[in-house]
Amino acid sequence: MRGSLKEVLRSSDEQAAALATELVRADGPGVDDAILAVATCGTRSGAVMTLAIRILVERDRDRDPEPLLALVPDGQVRAADRRPSWPVKAPIVTRYRFGFGRLRQLDPVGQYERVLDCYPTVVRMDAAVGLGDSGESSALDPLAKALKDRFAAVRTLGVHAVRRLGNAGLREAAREHPVRDLLIDLLQDTLRETRIAAARALGSLGELAVLEEHRPKSSRDQREWARIMQGEIPPLKRTWPGDRTI
Repeated sequence: MRGSLKEVLRSSDEQAAALATELVRADGPGVDDAILAVATCGTRSGAVMTLAIRILVERDRDRDPEPLLALVPDGQVRAADRRPSWPVKAPIVTRYRFGFGRLRQLDPVGQYERVLDCYPTVVRMDAAVGLGDSGESSALDPLAKALKDRFAAVRTLGVHAVRRLGNAGLREAAREHPVRDLLIDLLQDTLRETRIAAARALGSLGELAVLEEHRPKSSRDQREWARIMQGEIPPLKRTWPGDRTI
């Protein structure tokens, strides 16, 4: 099993996604135990351990989180999580690469919403990514907060998260939610990266009429609009090797 996980990590993006999907869907007795054994056998490969935990999460999002949480060594806690000036440590669900934001028993969406209320910028950024990774329609409510965040980085990642949820099968839910109007507002954002991200998200959601109505004045942005209207939307960054919501 360790060899299979390493093969995922060594492969190109598309091949890695296919191999990871095979592991998530693998049937038969002992598969979970074999994956868990890799994560607990003392390997110091953080990438292998992270992937093993993520695949276990993907195989059963309703599993008991405690055994998986116990596998994450203290050495893998970011230094930012331990800043003494912070009133509390960043919740474990913000470590989305492990898939903790997808474990339903942890109430990840509820935790992310609290993070977006008061945590430092870097943690709010992770929360925005985690909400997109959650695959839950309920994530759209806290994402409205991210789209209105005072820091552009959080807004931009919130835009990516809405697009990711749409790609995960929640397109209509996103189009019918207030986040749609917030995406339209962000077409006028002061930061070009956020404007373009919003345009790509709206294009991905099929809101081409909206983009036509809000064509930019900048020739540089106009060229990007034209590409989006033609369906040329660059993929999102994968949250993990098996991510299919790009």
